Amino acid sequence: MGKHIFVSGLLILHSFLAIGQSLDCSNIGFEEGTTRGWVLTNGSVTDINQKTVYEGETAGTFENGHLITSAGNDPNVTAEAIPMVAPGSTHSLRIGNVTRGSRFDRIRGSFVVTADNTLFQYRFAVVLQNPTHQPYQQPGFSIRITNQAGALLACSDYDVTAAANITGFKNQGDIRYRNWTTGAIDLRAYLGQTVTVEVTAHGCTEKRHFGYAYFDAQCLKTEVTQALYCPGVDQFMTLKAPEGFATYAWSTSETTANIVIKPVQGARYSVTVMPYSSLNSACQLSLDYTVKVGQPVAPTLHTATICEGDAYQVGDSYYQTAGTYLTAVKRGAQQCDSLVQMTLTVRPLLRRTQTVTVCDGDSIRMGGIAYRTAGTYQTRINQPDPLCDSLITTEVIVNPFKLTVSLSKLIRPGETGQLQAQVLAGSGTTTFGWLPPNDLSCPTCATTLAKPTATTQYTVLAENAELGCRRTATVWLAVGSCILYAPDVFTPNRDGTNDVFFIPANVCIRQINELTIYNRWGEVIYHCQNVAAGDPAAGWDGRYRGVDCEADEYVYKVQVDFENNNPGSFQGRLLLIR
Repeated sequence: MGKHIFVSGLLILHSFLAIGQSLDCSNIGFEEGTTRGWVLTNGSVTDINQKTVYEGETAGTFENGHLITSAGNDPNVTAEAIPMVAPGSTHSLRIGNVTRGSRFDRIRGSFVVTADNTLFQYRFAVVLQNPTHQPYQQPGFSIRITNQAGALLACSDYDVTAAANITGFKNQGDIRYRNWTTGAIDLRAYLGQTVTVEVTAHGCTEKRHFGYAYFDAQCLKTEVTQALYCPGVDQFMTLKAPEGFATYAWSTSETTANIVIKPVQGARYSVTVMPYSSLNSACQLSLDYTVKVGQPVAPTLHTATICEGDAYQVGDSYYQTAGTYLTAVKRGAQQCDSLVQMTLTVRPLLRRTQTVTVCDGDSIRMGGIAYRTAGTYQTRINQPDPLCDSLITTEVIVNPFKLTVSLSKLIRPGETGQLQAQVLAGSGTTTFGWLPPNDLSCPTCATTLAKPTATTQYTVLAENAELGCRRTATVWLAVGSCILYAPDVFTPNRDGTNDVFFIPANVCIRQINELTIYNRWGEVIYHCQNVAAGDPAAGWDGRYRGVDCEADEYVYKVQVDFENNNPGSFQGRLLLIR
């Protein structure tokens, strides 16, 4: 009963193919990202009488058994990368179930053989599990090409099942795989006839082990082709045999797919090609080619002038040196559109050499670039068309001349501060000038004393006439406000050390007008007036009315006259320790 259902299914499918659309060579390799032109089927696979049997073939796709691929690598094979798209293609088709057995998936397509598609080239990559079943129970893959009567074409049958060793396959654990392989079949004997291509992938007949393949195809001519050759320009010609065969044997004894010849009009060449041994080593075909050399193209004469360092483009070529050049301008896939004979003149750049001396820290600018260090530099100065640019070679000499001044400082009113300038120069005499000159002991000396009454910024100009260098620098001399300094702890234990609290002498203070000390309850326990700073006799000895005060914290207030006749008031806290 199973065999009867299988046969009925085939009759239905054959009828469908008879009335369905034929394969279009523009999408025979799924370039559109669709399966247009192909018939997709699926069904169950089993074994009867030690033969693999396909049952219940049904049109359509089951469990993603027909998947258009556009990128990525096969996830099951990690020993090497198997792209899910044939190399050089944009889309391919994965055929087969990737998770289990007992299923087969198939594609069929028919087309009429014409002069433009006499070579059917196909590519495939196969992934099969090897469960060590009997050969007729194993996952498998096959390609069959038949004529319109249903007869198998010679050299077109490829049928493998998983096994420990399959010609052309590699092993990874329990997986047998074959990376992308190219096959081809000569259809010149079937011009005007309809041929059908059938590709099948299936799992094992015991339901558990998968088998699938990736497939791609294209229509070509069964012929030797000539690469682009331009008579009168190219010395050699490349002849190209069809791709997708295991071996090539040329009449020149060369064994590559392409050969390079020195063309002679009417010379004949032939090549015998043989498919991969695992596809069918008994099949081979021979192709002939007669050399045809066209008349050389008369070149177009052209002259051009450029500036040194520029380039002139003719077609895809660039020229920079003077001379006469013959250039083939190729715009078509198989033709030379034109020849150009160009005479090129190269005008030199305007060159100039100069030596420039600068002082350390200065720079010279050439063409928008500033040079500060000694050396020889080349600068290209752009000129407007039709003038050529200028090339200026500049030798930069740097005279050492560095000016430093003393750090800014703070002085008290009435004090004197020192201003000092230092110059590191290569030679010659350096002169100095300080501004403002007021309150300076020597306005033209490198080192001078200043006694300003207020904060002042001084600027020094250092100049070396022999080197032609001059520099300026500034320094601040800040006159600070007078500050009263007083101890915050004293120990009146009559040991001769720190027994009295008094205001220390200060050059800013002319007189202490009043010193008052309070206890924590605000009671005045010491008071003096009009005393000199720094006089212990005018200080507090830690007693009140002849009795020692307790160890505690006290508050003091001071009023003073400064040397500049300005009054000042201060207060603070004092700790008495016994």
